[in-house]
Amino acid sequence: MKQEITRLDTMSVALVYGALLGGLGLVFALLFLVFGSVMGSLMGRSGMSALVGGGVFMVILLPLLYGLFGFIIGAVFAGVYNLVAPRVGGIKMYTREVQ
Repeated sequence: MKQEITRLDTMSVALVYGALLGGLGLVFALLFLVFGSVMGSLMGRSGMSALVGGGVFMVILLPLLYGLFGFIIGAVFAGVYNLVAPRVGGIKMYTREVQ
């Protein structure tokens, strides 16, 4: 069965994309925290507190920023798609019934 996506709900695309990028930001922040902890322990006591503190700050900041920008980019994408799809045709999807 062939179907075509002719229009996207801007808010739902923005929310999904924001949530996906927020999760990705959390993964990056956790990697930064682990890497900072390892590097901090190698540098000694003075470097460790700065890197671990920065890592904890990034665990809070990165998911929020990634989520915010993902929301904005998702909204812009859906808006542009809604303008272009009627002129050139929507995305065609092929589906089948599964038992």
